[in-house]
Amino acid sequence: MSKKKKKWSTTKKVVLSLLAVLVILVGTVLGFYQHVKNKIYIEKEPSISKSDTEFQEVKGITNVLLIGVDARDLDEPCRSDSMIIATIDNNNKKVKLTSLFRDTLVDIPGHGEAKLNSAYMLGGPELLLETVKETYNISIDKYIIINFWGFEAIVDYIGGIEVDVKDYQLEELNKYIGESTGGNDCPVEEAGVQTLNGKQALSYARIRYNVGDEYERTDRQREVIFKVVEKLQNTKPSKYLGIMNTMLEYIRTNIDPLEALNMAYTIYKFPSLEMEQLQIPLVALSETRNYKELGSVFLMDRLQNASILYNFIYENIYPNEEQFDYDSLKTELQKYANQESVYNKMYDINPNDYIEAQDGEVKRGNNSMEAPQEPNYVPNEPISAPEEEAGDNSGQVPPNEDSGENIPSTPVPEVPKEPSEGTGDSNSGTEETETPSEGVEQGVNDNLNGN
Repeated sequence: MSKKKKKWSTTKKVVLSLLAVLVILVGTVLGFYQHVKNKIYIEKEPSISKSDTEFQEVKGITNVLLIGVDARDLDEPCRSDSMIIATIDNNNKKVKLTSLFRDTLVDIPGHGEAKLNSAYMLGGPELLLETVKETYNISIDKYIIINFWGFEAIVDYIGGIEVDVKDYQLEELNKYIGESTGGNDCPVEEAGVQTLNGKQALSYARIRYNVGDEYERTDRQREVIFKVVEKLQNTKPSKYLGIMNTMLEYIRTNIDPLEALNMAYTIYKFPSLEMEQLQIPLVALSETRNYKELGSVFLMDRLQNASILYNFIYENIYPNEEQFDYDSLKTELQKYANQESVYNKMYDINPNDYIEAQDGEVKRGNNSMEAPQEPNYVPNEPISAPEEEAGDNSGQVPPNEDSGENIPSTPVPEVPKEPSEGTGDSNSGTEETETPSEGVEQGVNDNLNGN
């Protein structure tokens, strides 16, 4: 084999491995299978230089919301069980994952206060994106939806993943396997390091009660994603097409297939695939309480958490506890307490009538007032990837380090405006970037929803 062919074979394996990784993270889209198939079987001996011209790096920063749902039919209204912002940071050559807690109290546009995971049920991925954007003041308009049966399928296809199951997790893990499948036909026999199949791995990621708090749960979700990524990187290229073909029926996205390939190519160019992680809201800047008729929710200092998320994504700054404003948190929590007191008196509600049930549902007592029901979101047609439109560069916000501005240590930005021209145009000879807006000042007396 010539050196040229050997180099291409190695390069192809790396590229295909990264494309398979994006099946889980940021790149599996409708039509993705055909693109990859053509690259493998039609171009028998492509040159390295030609390959470089076919893909383009995604400039700046790209955010994609990964949405996990518990519904076999992706068009069925349901709550989003898991939400992770996947960030491709081409400025610092990093991939970042930020878990968003589903029980976080937010203001859903057009619907008022509710848990974050309700936004998907009320208005689909578009409303969830809008809610995340307005709550945390970041630019994000791309999403990938995957249901949990798809996750099971890919774990089984790659032969399972290796996980260290703790003693205190074993009972709840087997209980969850039985409840979610109508009978535990594949119990985890003992604690320790072992290979879990799709059903076991999914249950491990989702168990919630008596095995730690919501923070530990999101840790397990990211752990499982990393394990799948690790296994995919060591999977034979001959299996990639089968993996992608298997996943297509379990996924919906608004990412154009060619754009997804460019994302894969961008990550391929990174010197390392180490991923940085964050959870929002931070445990130090939030508190879990029973609130109104919503049951247990995360009440947070929104402005501080938004500032921290912005710094993590756009400025590559990790949170520093020494800079947290705990007086501001105390003020925000008192506002929630005052609002709840007024609400309960107005509707003659006894908070003790609301009891948290399985998976975040709320049971109401006989004497409690029924809250008005929101209409469920029902799409008119299946969600699919739209045709590529010129000038669409949403969600990519390059940093402003070259602007000469003095950036506050904890800025709270306005949502960056959409650019007038796209950066992915192969005919463009110049690199255009967008500068995030400066953060607005925050103070302990800021209104909760003031932007």
